[in-house]
Amino acid sequence: MQENRRSRLQAVIQEELSVIVPRMVKDPRIPSITFTSVEVTQDGSHATVFVALLGGMIKSPESEALPDPKAPNAPNPMKECLEGLKSASGFLRRHLGKVLSVRHIPNLVFREDKGFENALRVNELLKQINETPKSE
Repeated sequence: MQENRRSRLQAVIQEELSVIVPRMVKDPRIPSITFTSVEVTQDGSHATVFVALLGGMIKSPESEALPDPKAPNAPNPMKECLEGLKSASGFLRRHLGKVLSVRHIPNLVFREDKGFENALRVNELLKQINETPKSE
C-alpha cells in the first residue's frame, strides 16, 4: 500500500473511531478516551490503535484517598478499557466497513498510549534535578 494512501487510511480510522465509540459503544468498561494515533501495517491487514484515558493523569486532593492502583487487587481502568474495546472490535470493524472504501478492513488492535505519562514522568525528574542543591 502506498504511504500517502496508508496515512489517509490511518487518519480516517482514527476520526471514525473517535466519533463512533463515545456515541454507539455502550460498554461500561470504556470511559471517556482519546484515540491518539493509528498505525496500519504495510499490507493494510492490521491497524494498531493507541488509546489514552481522558483525565487519567489529573491529580486531585481526593485522589489521595483512593486505593493504590499498584495494589494487587486494584482495578486497572486502562486494562478494562482495552478489554472493552477488544470485545467491541467486531462492531467497530463492521462500522468501518461501511465508511471506508477499501477491499479488506484491517483487524483492530488496541494499545495503551504512554506518551503523555512518559512526558509527565520526565518533567517530574527534571524538576527533581533542578531542586537538588548543587555541591561545589
